Amino acid sequence: MTEKKASMYGVIHIGSSNLSMKIVSYAAIDDIRVIESVRKQTSFGEEVFLNKKLSFSSTRRLCDMLRGLKQLLDDYQVTEYKVYATAVLREAENCLSVLDLIRVNTGFIVQVVDMPQEIYYKHFWLQYGMRKMCRDKKYDLGENLLFVDITSGCVGFTLWTKGTLTYQHNVHIGTLRLLETFKSSQRESQDFPRAMEEYIHAIMEPLWGAVNSYHPLSVIFSGREAGIIIKLMQLPVGEGNITEVNPDVFRKFYSDSGFLSMINQRDEKVIDEWQSMTIWPSIYIYKEIINHVSTNHILISGISFVEAVTGFYGAEKHKESAILYMRGQNLELTRAIAKSYYYETAHTKALEYYSHMMFSELKKYGGITDRDEFLLRMAIILYQIGKYVNLLDSSLHAWNLIRGTDIFGISDKEKDIVACIVYYDHKGIPQIDEKPYAVISDMAKIVVLKLIAIFRLARAMDISRKQKMKDVMVRMSGDCLLIEYDSDENTALERWIFEKNKELFENVYGVAVKLEKR
Repeated sequence: MTEKKASMYGVIHIGSSNLSMKIVSYAAIDDIRVIESVRKQTSFGEEVFLNKKLSFSSTRRLCDMLRGLKQLLDDYQVTEYKVYATAVLREAENCLSVLDLIRVNTGFIVQVVDMPQEIYYKHFWLQYGMRKMCRDKKYDLGENLLFVDITSGCVGFTLWTKGTLTYQHNVHIGTLRLLETFKSSQRESQDFPRAMEEYIHAIMEPLWGAVNSYHPLSVIFSGREAGIIIKLMQLPVGEGNITEVNPDVFRKFYSDSGFLSMINQRDEKVIDEWQSMTIWPSIYIYKEIINHVSTNHILISGISFVEAVTGFYGAEKHKESAILYMRGQNLELTRAIAKSYYYETAHTKALEYYSHMMFSELKKYGGITDRDEFLLRMAIILYQIGKYVNLLDSSLHAWNLIRGTDIFGISDKEKDIVACIVYYDHKGIPQIDEKPYAVISDMAKIVVLKLIAIFRLARAMDISRKQKMKDVMVRMSGDCLLIEYDSDENTALERWIFEKNKELFENVYGVAVKLEKR
């Protein structure tokens, strides 16, 4: 087997409290060599939290810092890099103007990561590390694991049962979002700790029935404040930047008056003033979870966003099996979502099979990617959920349900693509002034048309829900996509509906398409 050539790339993260960069040489998912690591403390997150925007002076300072990082990339002759921003720009009202100023002054195109995707990047890297540690017998955590990631705007709950992703739910009450709920004078009140506890419990209490039904034996906490909590507890950092904590030790840490005075003193040798304020919500969330989830093990992960996304970027670039594994898990979780509404197992799997056969042939000619097929499969799994609400306008109901659901493994923009495919599942040509199509970016519109076209043909091939077509083969024959199949049954209905739906396909792909029985 030919050994894969190592890739050298850089990843920059514009975070709430720091600007960080890693330059790495990536040979394999277990062979990542850090060439350079930079981390600079900032107060941009505090400014956005207080003023809802980033000032001109702060934007100029950010650009100066980014130019310094770009020079470092040039010094190492790194030409491949990505720049990500999380809550600090996601929450800023002047986000678009800041992004434009960064582009003009540094040449960097910044990707603002939405909350579900931020959690997904960290979860991917953390679960891969945990699975490896469990295989190596570094930890005996049981079969059911609960991952909890706390960001500035969200808390993500992800459950694995016997190695399978079975539950994922995001609660929009992250550290900054919680602090924004209370005025400055309220946060300084002696009543604030009790009020914060009660507020968090009121929001999270509905989760505990579902979470505990999976009987998680171990809880793994991650997030920006995780490393700070480890420092406050004066615990040694374990292998893989993961520290194990006994639940009773944490409860004692929480209840000790020394903990409260340590926070209030704001000893800069431990944490600074801004960290002391943002650490409160995370600790309260930890306590709420530990009090309501019966667990044998608590692990706290100090893995940073830049570390996680650096690993994810390389794994995706090198098409590591870990990426395919997670995509498979994401699809299984999507099936669980669909089953809670309306889902036909055999019909859905037939559509996935038919569309995959078409995709395998069409992607040879460019214009569509493996990621596009992943989104199409999600649409196929979810396209009937609107029937749970009402058979009338079920496509519209499905569109609303999908847009209102956090779907693990895809960004908000990709979720709009999935919802749009579902909305146009069987009728109409997407129009620029129709909201389901209008919310899609201009760059994605033509891809969406191509995915809708494939979806409609696959749907036609099992319109009777009887999976009549077997041994489907797809190949290009001249300027025609030929779909051949075997069947012992009458397929007149499928062929007629296929003919009715092929016009869109032929228009967007520029080739004819035929469905023929062998």
